[in-house]
Order: sequence, then structure tokens, then C-alpha cells
Amino acid sequence: MGPPYRAAMPSPPPLAPWADARLARKPGVMPLDPSEWLAPGADTERQMAQRRASIETARDAVLAGLPESEDAQAELCEAVVAHTGAAVPDDPSPLGQVGRMVQEDFCLLQQRADEAEYRLTAAILCFPSRWSLAEKLGHPLTHIHGPVPDYTDDLARRVNRLFEGVRVGRPLWRANWTVHPTDELHQPSGDWRQAEDGPLHIRVERQTFLRLPRSEAVVFGIRTYVDPLDALSDAQARALREALMPLGPEEIGYRGGVALHRATLDALAGRA
Repeated sequence: MGPPYRAAMPSPPPLAPWADARLARKPGVMPLDPSEWLAPGADTERQMAQRRASIETARDAVLAGLPESEDAQAELCEAVVAHTGAAVPDDPSPLGQVGRMVQEDFCLLQQRADEAEYRLTAAILCFPSRWSLAEKLGHPLTHIHGPVPDYTDDLARRVNRLFEGVRVGRPLWRANWTVHPTDELHQPSGDWRQAEDGPLHIRVERQTFLRLPRSEAVVFGIRTYVDPLDALSDAQARALREALMPLGPEEIGYRGGVALHRATLDALAGRA
């Protein structure tokens, strides 16, 4: 007889921002090698299938743009094609073409000469995490981040300076994370908070900032990773519990509520 069968454990998440001091301090932005702007991975097949389905069946929910963004949309598509070498898919919109090529979601932010902040003028957003294009399109950064509890006036000023400071050919990146009781990628509202006894997952967003040279729009890229909580390495699990322990009521509420917070701590307790 051979050795007893053991189910293969899932691989640890490739990105654990809660365990990296460089990323944990907000806004936690770092330089990005331009060659690493896009990040395909082992989840490519699943995510691309869902993206294409969303563009086909829920187009108005995942793709939108203001008329002033048309040149930036076309320039973004050119940048993705140049980076990937992919053929342009059949879609009437540059954003639809981009959404069918890569896993990243993209938001285009532009600033008029008479405006103090960048505004969201277009996006392909197949995998939102508790927000929707209908709520945010056309609004400035401060409005977009309004629900974030620790988005203070000081942080708002730093984020605005960040967007103003993005240089052509010198992209930046950061990451954030949340715990969800589901692995569903499309989460435009807070309804997932009501899930009962769902398996816990860690959701990480690798966020990139790229300046387009002609339109001068800033491309905010979002590459989403979702992994079971039990896929964390012991070190990642300990660091996550340490990151969750000191959160106050407002932050806990924003991240999913007391029940989810307690369930996550309980799930991690045995790894500490």
C-alpha cells in the first residue's frame, strides 16, 4: 500500500500587503518596474472567462465612460496591446477590448485645468469591491473615497498629490486587502456582508498608477486576487491576525462588520 492520501493544500497568496511594512502604511505607494505593470497569474483562465461573460451580459454595469475620456480610452488600449503583444479583440469600445485582454480592471482619472482634483471619467470594472461605476463616474477623488473611514483630510491631500505626481514612464503601485465570506469576484455592494457561514477568503488588490503620455490621464489599475483564508502561510496568518486585532469599531464596520471580524480572528487563532 502507498502512503495515505493527502489533499493538496492551496498555494499561499502571491501578495500579502498586511505582512509588508512598506505596503501597510497608507498610502503605501512604491515605484513599479514598467515591465511589471500587468500581472497575469495562475487564476488567469477563471478570471478572463468571467470578465468576458460580464462584458457580454452586464455591459452597462462593468463598462462606462464620459465623452471627454474617449482619447484616453483609445490610448489605454494601445498601451495594453503594446505591453502584452495581444491582438485587439472584437469589441466596439476600447474599454471592452481591454477588458477582454487582461485581468486588470482600469479606471481613467483626468483633471481639467480649472479643477482641484482628478475625476473618474471612464472604467472597465468587472471585479468591483463594494462600489459601482454608477455611484462614482464623474466624481472627484475625495467623493470616491468618501466611505473609507480613515480617509482623513491629510490622506486626501496626499492622494491628490500622488495622482498629480505620477510621471510618464515611471508607474507606481500599492496594495490593499479585505476578508470576504465568499470568493465571488464581482462585489458591487455590501450584500456579501449578509452571507452566513461562508468560507472565508482573503481578497487583495494590486493597484497601479500609470500616466498616459498624450492624454495625460492617470490609469488606475486593479488586479484582484482571491484566496481561501486557509491558504495563508503560518507567517501570513499571524501577520493578518496582528493587523486585525487593533482595528477600531469604524474600521471593523467598513471591513465587513463585527461578526465577520470575529469569525476571521477565530479562524486565525489556531495559526498564531
